[in-house]
Order: sequence, then C-alpha cells, then structure tokens
Amino acid sequence: MLQFDLSPLVGARLGVRLVFSLDEGPQQLEEVATSFLRGELRFTRIEKGILVEGEAETEIQVRCVRCLESFPLLATLEIEEIIGLSKRPDVTYFITDEGWFEISPLLREQALVSIPLKALCSPDCKGICSECGSNLNTDDCGCSREPVDLRLAVLASLLEKEE
Repeated sequence: MLQFDLSPLVGARLGVRLVFSLDEGPQQLEEVATSFLRGELRFTRIEKGILVEGEAETEIQVRCVRCLESFPLLATLEIEEIIGLSKRPDVTYFITDEGWFEISPLLREQALVSIPLKALCSPDCKGICSECGSNLNTDDCGCSREPVDLRLAVLASLLEKEE
C-alpha cells in the first residue's frame, strides 16, 4: 500500500504544499503489475481539498496483442487530481479521517490509461501461427503460409484429399 500522511494539509491555509518522493519496488495495483515506481508528488491545499500533481516513471507488465507474450512497457504516469477532505459521492479520491491518502488506485488508473490499445512487444513481432498457435518469434512451426482465396477454399480442400 502506498499511503501518504496529508494530515498537516487538512487544517492548513490555502497554498501550503507537501512534496514526497516516490521510489518503490515492484507493486501490484490490482490487475496492473509494475516493476518500480519513481517520481515526485506535490500535494497542495486548495479550496476544494488537496491537489496532487506529479509524474511517476514505471515499468508495466503488459501482453502483446500479436504473440500474447508478457513484456515490460516503460511509461510515465502524469498525475493531476483533486483529493477530497472527506468521503462524499461527488469525490473519487479522498483522505481518511486520520489524514492518510492511499494513492494506489490513482496510480492504477493512470497506468491503465498509459497502455496502448495495441501493445506490441516489438514492432516486428511475428505473432502466433493461425494453424497451430506457435509463437512465430521463437518457433518455426512448419505450417503452410500460403494464403488461400476463400472463394477457392473448397477446391483447395479437394486438392488436399488427393495428395
């Protein structure tokens, strides 16, 4: 759990700021696995609560859309969010009654947003064989790669029976 004590900001005047360094090892942010989190977070007392701003460098484990292998993706998480001083329906993030803020859900959200829709382990990823399912980056499965015109597929199947 990544928690910060923001209790000094609860009763502070507007504009008061706390700065925290973020240097954490592997984290499991629900379904998002990170190898590390490094950055700086600035918490500023504002009229509506506390503003958190900063950046965090991380490495997220994602799955390639072509070969389905997991690989590390370097990402910069841009953080800018208002934290409520109490739990209310109109506030997504809030501090506890004791003044602690759990930042993991916010980092998880930013990590998910940073993952590309079509994440590739490498630009020249060959994917998996449509016949046998082998990873073509590591295996040469030997399956036929000749494209068959779907209009002639019935004829192709007849030719295969004769052989």
